[in-house]
Parts: sequence; structure tokens; C-alpha cells
Amino acid sequence: MIAPPPTPPTITLDDWLKAGLTFDMYKNDRRRGYLRSQGRGGNGRPVEIAWESIAKEGRKEALKAAGVDPASRRVRGFVRFVAHNEKAMNYYRAYRMDDGRGLPTDVLNECYTNACVLDAVQAEWNARLGRRRKAGGSVRGVWQGICREVAEMDRSDWNHTLPSHQRRLKQKLADYLKTDGYMSLIHKGYGNQNRRKVTGDVERLLLSLYCQDTKPFVHYVHELYHQFLGGVLDVYDVETGELFCPDDFIDDQGRALEISDSTVWNYVNMPHNRRVVDKYRSDRLHYDGLHRPHAHRKSPEYSLSKVSLDDRDLPRKMPDGARVKAYYAFDVASGCVIGAAYSKTKDTDLFIGCLRDMFRMIDRRNLGVPIEVEVEHHLVGNLKDELMRAGAVFPFVRWCNPGNSKEKRAEHMIKAKKLGVEKRHQAGIGRPFARLEAHRQVQEKVFNQHGMANKEKYLSMEELVADDRRANEIYNNSPHPNQKRYKGMTRTDVLLQRQNPNLGAIDHALLMRYIGQHTTTTIRRNQYVQVQYERYQLSRPDVVSKLQPNNLTVDAYYLAGDDGTVGQVHLWQGGVHIDSCVKLERFQEAKAEQTESDMEAYRKQAAYIASYDKSVKEARGRISKVKVMARQATDTLLPEVLAVTPDGYNEREYEFGVVDVNEYARRGYENI
Repeated sequence: MIAPPPTPPTITLDDWLKAGLTFDMYKNDRRRGYLRSQGRGGNGRPVEIAWESIAKEGRKEALKAAGVDPASRRVRGFVRFVAHNEKAMNYYRAYRMDDGRGLPTDVLNECYTNACVLDAVQAEWNARLGRRRKAGGSVRGVWQGICREVAEMDRSDWNHTLPSHQRRLKQKLADYLKTDGYMSLIHKGYGNQNRRKVTGDVERLLLSLYCQDTKPFVHYVHELYHQFLGGVLDVYDVETGELFCPDDFIDDQGRALEISDSTVWNYVNMPHNRRVVDKYRSDRLHYDGLHRPHAHRKSPEYSLSKVSLDDRDLPRKMPDGARVKAYYAFDVASGCVIGAAYSKTKDTDLFIGCLRDMFRMIDRRNLGVPIEVEVEHHLVGNLKDELMRAGAVFPFVRWCNPGNSKEKRAEHMIKAKKLGVEKRHQAGIGRPFARLEAHRQVQEKVFNQHGMANKEKYLSMEELVADDRRANEIYNNSPHPNQKRYKGMTRTDVLLQRQNPNLGAIDHALLMRYIGQHTTTTIRRNQYVQVQYERYQLSRPDVVSKLQPNNLTVDAYYLAGDDGTVGQVHLWQGGVHIDSCVKLERFQEAKAEQTESDMEAYRKQAAYIASYDKSVKEARGRISKVKVMARQATDTLLPEVLAVTPDGYNEREYEFGVVDVNEYARRGYENI
């Protein structure tokens, strides 16, 4: 029950807030005595502020400017009881229909307004009834007066939809107070599946017809549905063999449920149905890109924390009509292309070539080993137990799911490079049937002996590779896309200046075994091996002690630099690292032509030879010079020993008597 208004003119706290005055102003004015409130708000009762008690300068002017002035407005009848009902608002906000949806905003506002007005009607009825009975008068005409005021009330603030007829309004109030409460104001059929012309069975049949392998049009599905209802054709479930029965698709009056083209279109295009039919009618790539939720990630802040690798075909063609295959390695944080390889065939060697190019750059820039690499099984799957085993070269290896292009960071960076640098600096970048005109290639038709064909411009592989490497350089030196984080820095700046502090050093010997070039060679003169017609000296002479017996053959792994030179050769034998060799520099023997570098090469060779001589001398010191002579017979009796019988059976001689040991000794010397 909402309390009747006080005798002196008042305004509500809602009027105060409507005028732009804040709740803090109300609290401060009340605490300092600039206004007086009457009653306590809650349970449908508004806070009443005595108009005459408002003494703070400017408060009344603001209220009057907003149209709040109790002296100039006439408040009569039940309207004075209409107030906000928080409980009703919470109920309608939490209400859910049969399909799980909430009430639309217009329906929610309508139900909530009707509830507030019915609260006021009940309060006015109780107030008038109490006054009439207290005065001893009749209650006749009270309800008619209230109904008239409900119909004639100003609906600018409370736009209700309650009936004005006395009996209907009375029944509505009775249902609201005694039966269903707030639920009574929601239309019985609203959101109820029973009022749908298309039932669940009809919807299932329509979707099933739409998801056939022939990918029918909507109007064709509409025709099939009505042919099924007419008994012209049967529809059955291929997996279960279940036949759809036309008798299940009739209404309460026994008539077939006929629908229109637009109804079929509406139901197959409902969001919750479209995601299902596209699962059947579309390929996985289209479905994943359009409907399936995806992970939302943050890029690493430091370079070489993660490297993503992927392959592509260069857009333009070679004279034979084929495209150059490229493999890239991208640093995820900076976006730099840190490795690239090119080939006419897409195979594992292309991937290895990309890693070689990446580590050449890392070695040249004196960077560390990337902590994590991201690859896919295509071309790389056969290396998962060797090079791409986590902990072998890279601490972490992440295998991407096949066919999920948005998962690989390299895919996004290839797109940025193509639509950015390549589109700007290379002609012919695009697709023949691209949606955007700027990406659509110009096609010229020509006739030849095979019919009509497209006229295209072809480039040699060398030109295509040179153009792409030039594009990589421009791309790497362009501003980083996240200028908010890396202000004024290029992609290369981020790569070099924001390295992960936990990067490890490169184990060249191990790395070259996986990605290096390989040859079999022999250690010669305890000093060098010959690789690519050059000699590479061992680090020290005693390395040969690690070799297997009578085996000087070793496996040599190396990686040529950008200029084709080989800096180090790593020797392995039987899965064991033997040594890492550097190039043996020759020196000019003619003193008239010797330079400082010749003298340095001579000193290194002399030091190695001296080290070898020293090791041999030390080894000789462990060897004694001995001679061998025959042992002379002696009469000295030897101690008791075990006799060995001809069968090889040992027996203690004292069990069979004493044996002449000296006799056995003499026989031994005679047999020498």
C-alpha cells in the first residue's frame, strides 16, 4: 500500500533527480537543513520532499525549469499513487520465454507500466473505500470513477494498455492481485511454442530438406515440402531409415500445415538454424570462419618469444604457368620476416631452407634461439621426432591444427605483407574474382589452338624471388603496426631492441646436424679435414682420441653464409660430436710478400704443430723401453698350487699326494 500524499505540497526524489539535481545534493541539503523530507522510501513508497522547506539558492529554479512545481500542477485521483515498482521491474527483466529469450524492451515496458498503474488503482480503491466507510457513505460509483480516471489519465509518463471497461479492468486487477501476479500481465501466447504455425517437427523437416547434398534453393525446399504433404514423394532419414509421416503435419482442425516461401526462408536463416545448416552445406573453412567461436589471444611483447612458420605460393606465375613456392618464418612480436626460402617444389627441403636462412640472420645479428616455434604437420610432420622435437633445438614446439588458417600467426602476417607492401610495389597482385575491385586482376582473353585463354604476364623464378626478397626488406623496415606500444619503431627495431631476456645461445654443432649441409670426410695428418675443397683445422690434436678404433671417417655438417663461404665445420661420428673446425688459413712462404695476416696464420699453425709434438712427447713418456728374455729354470720349490687335469678339472694336490712342482716348471721351459 502506497501512503497518501501529505497535505503540504511535496515533490518526490524522482522529481529532484529529473531536474538534474544529484542524490549527493539531496543528502547534503538534508543534512545541513536546507530541505526536509517526509517518510521513508521503499516497498513502493516514494521519498517525499516538502516544497516549502527547499531553501538552498537555485534549487527551486532548477526544479521549475524542469517542470516540477507542485503549486502549478493539479494532482488528483489515483495518479498520485503511481510510482516505480522495483520488484516488478526485476521480475520482468528476469523472465524467460519457452525458447530461453527474455522479453523484448517494448513488451517489458508495457508489462511494467501496467503493473505500476494497477498498484495505484488498488491503492486509490482502498483510500476511497476507507474514506466512504469512515463517513458512513455508500461505495456506489467509486469503481466507475476510478475506471474513468484510468481511461482519461495523462499517459505521457505512464503509457499503460489497461482496459477502461469496468468489468475487464476489475478482472485484470483481480488476476493481478490474487492469481498470477506479474505473470498475468504477460500475454498467454507470447513466446509460447503452441502459437507457432511452424512446429518443431515442421522445422526439423524443412532443415533436413534444405541440408541435402544437392544444396537446394529455398523455393525448391518449399515445393518438396508440399509434395511430401500431398503424398507425391516420401521423405526418410538415411541414417535411421525412419519415414516422415504426413499425418504428423496437420493442425487441430485436421488441415495440412501449409507454409509460404518466406516462412521457409525465415526458418533456415534463423541464427540458431543457420549455424547448423551451414555445417552441412559448407566446407569446414567457410563454417569455421563464419560461425565457429575462436580463441582471442594477445601477441607477445618480446621478439623471438615465438616464431610462426608457413608456406605460400607467390601470386604471379613463371613462364611454365607454375608458381614459386615460398616458406616464411615470422617473429610474432615484431612481425619481421626472419627467414625465407624459395623452390619450384613444396617439400621438406623448402622448410629446412627457411630455417637455414633464419639462423643465418640470427647468427649474423648475434641473437638467441627462438623459445617457441609454431608449425603445421604439412611438410614438417616427418621431423617431429628429430629437429622439431621440443627441447632438441627449440624449447617449445606448437603444432597447429590442419585447415585452421586463423590459428597460425604467419597466415595473418602473409596477408598483411601481400595487401600492404606487395600490393603497393608489385603489379598483378590480386585474384581474378575478388569481391573488392581494387583486388580484382585485369583479365584479357585471347584465342589459341586450345580455345579461349587468359592473357597473363610471366616472370622468371629469379625475378619473382628477387621481388619477394625486396618486399620482405621493405616490410621489415616499415613502422610496426602497434605504434601505441612501440612508438616510432619499425618491425626491425622491435626485433633487435625488444628481445626476450631468456633467449638461449645457439648450439651450432647440434643445429647443423639437423639443418646443415652434410658430407663425409676423413681426418688427415691429425690436423684437418677437407670440405668443399677447403681445409678445416681441428681445434686441438688430441681430438682424435674421441674417434672409434681404426676409423678416421667422420660426418661433416656446415652451413654456407650469404656469400657462400663456410665459417665452421662440425664433425660427428656415430652420433657423437667430435669437434668444430675452423678454416685452415695458409700463409705466404716468401718473406718479401708476407703480411700481418700471413704471420698470424703461421703462428697458429706453428702453435698447433707444437701442441701435437708436445702431446706425442707426453705419450712417449708413458711408454717404457723393454726387452723380452726367456725365463731360467730354478730349484726353488714353488708354493702349493692347484693342479689342472687334462680335462680342465681343478683339484687340490694335497688330496692326492705331493706333486713335484719343479718338474712342471722344467716341462714349461722345454716347450718355449
